[in-house]
Amino acid sequence: MTNTGHNGSTVYDKAAAYLYSLLSMILGIMVCVFALFTFFFRLVSVSGDSMNPNIYHGQKIIVSNVMYRPDYGDIVAIGRSTPTENSIIKRVIGLPGDRIDINFDTHIVVVNDSVITEHYQTLGAITERGDVAFPLTVPEDCVFVLGDNRNNSLDSRYSSVGFIRLDEITGKALFRLFPPGPLY
Repeated sequence: MTNTGHNGSTVYDKAAAYLYSLLSMILGIMVCVFALFTFFFRLVSVSGDSMNPNIYHGQKIIVSNVMYRPDYGDIVAIGRSTPTENSIIKRVIGLPGDRIDINFDTHIVVVNDSVITEHYQTLGAITERGDVAFPLTVPEDCVFVLGDNRNNSLDSRYSSVGFIRLDEITGKALFRLFPPGPLY
């Protein structure tokens, strides 16, 4: 005796059809996630303490470069030129053509003769000068970046990092994936 439904299909046929549709849906979701993370988004693991207190070592952030142009205060991932180097995460302080000055006595950052207002939290007064001379002008097709932990950040104040070419920016940090939360 066979267990058949109204249209003559067996319970096994219905289970197989359900399993097939479930597997098809899972495969479709996997393909969509792969496409999104290949063409639109990138997962970056933060290494180091240069962005404390806003982003910590080991956290995962999502970045995107879809139609992105750097702006003041953006947190960006910067790709390095060799495959063995990890992306670095910094904050955009100066855009092409900007004149940047840091007063290390008052710990104030000045962009185009205006003190910048930083709505995000930074750690401590700026005592680390780096090895570049201030004031300086950001070249065309480049940005000037700083870490939020200004005394523990290898950033544009050092000639080993210097100005960041726009084509080195792999994307703007959109949100923190692990642990979940906004970026400031």
